[in-house]
This record gives sequence, C-alpha cells and structure tokens, in this order.
Amino acid sequence: MNVTDLKQVFDERSEDSAEHVVHHLRLHGVHAKVVARRRLRIATWTTCAVVALAGLAAAAVVPGLRRDVAPTPADGASPVRTIEGFPEYANGARVVAAKSTQLPERRIEVTIVPETLDLVVFNRCDSTDEKIALGMALTVNGHDLSEGSCSSAIRPSGWNARGVEVGRPATFVMTINGAQRSEETGDVSVPIPDAGTFGIAIGERVPFDRYPLPPRPATLGSLDQALPAGCTEALCPDAVIIRSNPDDPMRSVRRTLTWRPLDSIGMVAQTPGLLHLRVNGVEVMTGEWWDYAMSGNGMYGDKDAAWKREFGLDLRPGESVTIEIVPEHFTGSWQVVFVPDGLRKSG
Repeated sequence: MNVTDLKQVFDERSEDSAEHVVHHLRLHGVHAKVVARRRLRIATWTTCAVVALAGLAAAAVVPGLRRDVAPTPADGASPVRTIEGFPEYANGARVVAAKSTQLPERRIEVTIVPETLDLVVFNRCDSTDEKIALGMALTVNGHDLSEGSCSSAIRPSGWNARGVEVGRPATFVMTINGAQRSEETGDVSVPIPDAGTFGIAIGERVPFDRYPLPPRPATLGSLDQALPAGCTEALCPDAVIIRSNPDDPMRSVRRTLTWRPLDSIGMVAQTPGLLHLRVNGVEVMTGEWWDYAMSGNGMYGDKDAAWKREFGLDLRPGESVTIEIVPEHFTGSWQVVFVPDGLRKSG
C-alpha cells in the first residue's frame, strides 16, 4: 500500500520538553508503519496524530547507546523521560536502545539482543532548515526494512526472514539518503544539508497495563466530526458508521452488512485502548490508542481483491458479511467508518 509521505521535519531536539518530543513522534509515526507492517495499516486523518507500537527491554550495549534508564512506573502522572532525544515511552513502546549523531555524518548503527520479536523502530531527523525534510533508509542485518521520509515509527513483521532472532544480536542501520525542500509548487530535491541531527531507537512492546498512560483530561474530544480525511457527511453520505455503545464502550458490536467493496476503513477513539475489527471471523485490523489525542487509525479496503490476497477473504458485492468490533481497555467512545469504493464524490 502506497501512502503519501509525511514531509514535515521532526523539529525536536533532545533538550526539548518531553511533551514536545512525544507530539512530534506521534505526528510522524505513520508512513513507515503503513508500508512496513502488512496487517496493521495506519494512516493520519486530517490533523489527527497516530499512535502505535511497543516495547520491553534487552540488548547489547554499544558506544553511544543508552540502556541505563529504569522503567517508568505505569503512572500517568510520571514525567516522560527521553533517551537520545526519543521519549522513553511512545506509541505503546518502551525504547530499549537509541543512538543519535550529527550531519554531515549520514549513517548510524545500533545493535541489540532482542528478548522479543515484537519490536518497534523509531527514527527522527532535525534539519536546521524547517522547510527541508530528510529522507532515510533502514536496514537490519543487511536486509531492507523501510525507506522514505525521516521521522517515523514502524512495527514490521517477518523478523525471522531478516535474520532477527530472540537472544541473538541484531544490527540496525539508518542512512540519510536524500532531502527535499517544501516549496509552494511542491517538494523539490535538494542536497543533503551539512548541519542537523538524526537518530534511531529500538523499542519492545509492553503490556497495556504496564504502559504509562498520560493523565486523563477533564474534557474528552468529540467524535461528531471525526471522519476520515476527505470524507465528510456530504462527500460520503452512504458511509457505514459504527459507534461504541454510549453506556458501555467496552461492549462488542456485531453487525451484518450487505457488502459493498471498500475504499478504506477509518477508526478514531477518545481514550487509550485497542479495537479489533473482524470480518467473517477474520481479524483484518487492530487500532491502537495510547493517549487522549483523538488519533485516527486507517486501513485500505478490499477493492481489487486486496483482502483476498492478504487475509483469504473473498467478499462478493451484495452478500451478507458479518462485522465484529471488539474493544479493550476503553473508558471513552470510539467510532469505525467503512467507506465504500467509489463513494467519495468529487467536490
């Protein structure tokens, strides 16, 4: 699935506030995750940020690596600490190893000994020119992992095929391979600047109840206008919208639909939690939220036999299809929007 790269530059430095760091890691964590993780396709909606990903601990220490930060108790009031400019906890993950360096260096390397294969890879870039976005490539043990705009978070699958095993050293390499300047007419390739910073961090997934959630705000955001980007009530009048039970957001929802091929699926939630979407008993997506920022999770639809290739689901127009949405950990409302193929009208 091709998703438009996020072009904004990651304008966080290690001396910035933890809140500032977390904000930008959320903002840029979308593109590479969509490309790299086949079963969890996450995309940003409008100005919503995206939350994802996770971690525990393990690793070999190499020069420049920080692994000496003790776990933060799962207390929302605890301050967020940073490791080499990365939040210790972000997107459901705990960073267990990190390293950063300065341009004009273009390569950085981190080696860990994973205790789990549920790994998350974060990267960040900070050019001195806010209009310039750096491009990067990630490899592990010499195998391609991700390539695209810098400042992202990915949760790949298929670690065994890349030579990554529990208990054995795995080497991650990040290389800066390009730069683009944002102009009024579009993005233009430019030389890689000589000044700036970039870094890589590895996280391992932590259980939900051990993740230090932020404090709950006094007022939660509204879902009234929370529709996928480009899909307003006027543009998508026939979109199927399934909402949580107003009295019990933890109640599962089961619905039988007369099927129309989908363009996309969008999820949004007010509070932290996990949302499992099953179609005819097959789980096709799990939305994840780790804060109260009203982040949106999105996924491609089943048009062009995409779900048949991915999940073995051969859905036919007009047939009855059972949709099941199973929530976990929610204390607020959530919403799932099914956008049929061809539904979006031109303005």
